[in-house]
Amino acid sequence: MNVEAVPHASEETRRVVKEIKEAAQAGDDSRAFELANAALDRGTRHPMLFNARATWFWEQGRYMEALSDLEKARGYAPRNPILLDAIGSCLLKLGAWNAARSAFDTAIAASPHFAQTHYKRGLALQMQGERQEAEAAHSRAVELDPDYADALGSLALIAAGEMNLADVQLYARRALLLDAQQPTAQIALALAEISQGDVAAAEDRTRSILRVAQFGQDPRANDVLRLLGDAFDHVDNVPFAFAIYSAVNAKRHEIQARRFATIRSSVQVGRLTACLENGKPWKSSPPPPPDAEAPAGHVFVLGFARSGTTLLETVLASHPRVLALDERDCFPVAANELLESDAGMDRLSSPDEDQLAVWRKEYWQTVKSHGRSPSGKVFVDKWPFNSRRLPLIARLFPDARVLFALRDPRDVVLSCFRHGFVMNQDTIEFLMLENCGRLYSDIMKLAECSRRMLPLHVHEHRYEDLVANFDSSVRAVCEFIGIEWSAQMRDFRHAADGTVHRNAQSGDQVRKGLYTGAAGQWRRYRDQLAPVLPILQPWVERLGYSVD
Repeated sequence: MNVEAVPHASEETRRVVKEIKEAAQAGDDSRAFELANAALDRGTRHPMLFNARATWFWEQGRYMEALSDLEKARGYAPRNPILLDAIGSCLLKLGAWNAARSAFDTAIAASPHFAQTHYKRGLALQMQGERQEAEAAHSRAVELDPDYADALGSLALIAAGEMNLADVQLYARRALLLDAQQPTAQIALALAEISQGDVAAAEDRTRSILRVAQFGQDPRANDVLRLLGDAFDHVDNVPFAFAIYSAVNAKRHEIQARRFATIRSSVQVGRLTACLENGKPWKSSPPPPPDAEAPAGHVFVLGFARSGTTLLETVLASHPRVLALDERDCFPVAANELLESDAGMDRLSSPDEDQLAVWRKEYWQTVKSHGRSPSGKVFVDKWPFNSRRLPLIARLFPDARVLFALRDPRDVVLSCFRHGFVMNQDTIEFLMLENCGRLYSDIMKLAECSRRMLPLHVHEHRYEDLVANFDSSVRAVCEFIGIEWSAQMRDFRHAADGTVHRNAQSGDQVRKGLYTGAAGQWRRYRDQLAPVLPILQPWVERLGYSVD
């Protein structure tokens, strides 16, 4: 982007922009960053300054800060396709698939012949489960650039997912002729080899993929490498499956760690627990005044990730009186900030009722902004990470019911380690087995302490009970939240499309119905889980699960 984007740029601004361009052309992005950052600190404003700083943030893995600067640069050129492509790329790294897709759509509308943007749009579509649209996007990228190895690799992956082995070979071979290490093409071939029973060849190929330095950079390749792990798990090669999960997680941690270097969930959760333990039990807040638009009931589905919260939410959503919202953060920022300090918790323990009313209103406005109108319904807010917000729930919604999902801790931690998540301050802990175990323990301590010290209405719900004794388990939940049992809740799969995100980790499993084989999977990985078992053992015993 040139100086003419700002017609009245001063002579000083022109000089700085010229120096930044020279540094960038010399490959000295650190120097370009220093110049840009200093100029911005002085109050100088120019798109090149924001762009140079965003480039450096990107290289440091600080994608949120890069995105912020790119959006500021976009203010000078709202339809600049290169800027829009860069914005979409940041959103891909952040796991914001729908927003990334929108940015790429706008970039393509402005400049339809940029093959790279079509390819990245295809990645966003793949992550959203839009296989046909993704295939069309990657095909368009190849039309524009027949030698686009990454787009060909993605087409091979899509063909592997459809068990179209002829197309896997066609696209993968073309990709590998252009780039012998193209990871998505190699993954597609390995999946095809497993499907044909040639497990040894697939293992050799997978080991070659993991030896390549750049593996795991492509978000879709990272996701599908996990599928390779699942494929080896399915043929009972547990050690190699675990080696794949470990390698993918280590690479992802390497890429993402800078973003969360100063934020440790276990530290924050531990501080919250200590604050509650060292204080006095809270008194109940008065119930909110009657409101014609209020829901008939308010339910939070909490727990730890991979504890069966999605399955429980979907079962509830199949009831005609229930309206569910899946994994959306509806709490106001200012209210959340009270949980970040002891002083904030002191304020929350003796709250200003007028302020609580404002925050409640903001919460319900956010719910409505997500397309949910809860008036007259029993509203279900499902997000496992709201477990750290039990103090807010107790204070803002004193009449709310909390369904706390439980599952064997060893199965929970194994499942978190094996699955890919959008990165946040909690899920980055899932990438390291022991960190995941410690966070599980910390969240459970907070939940246990919250039940002692806060005025909460809590019902523990076990995943294993739901699978083994569906009717009795669901009847107990219905009684707790104040709705009548309905036999149509047995046919809950139809509700998943309306409540569960397409890319939710549990979505596909829920749509298939109840699955009894998930319980006790940890036993097959006993040796691999050895480092984390001592951390989880107290909770295994406390929750009454079998030691063996």
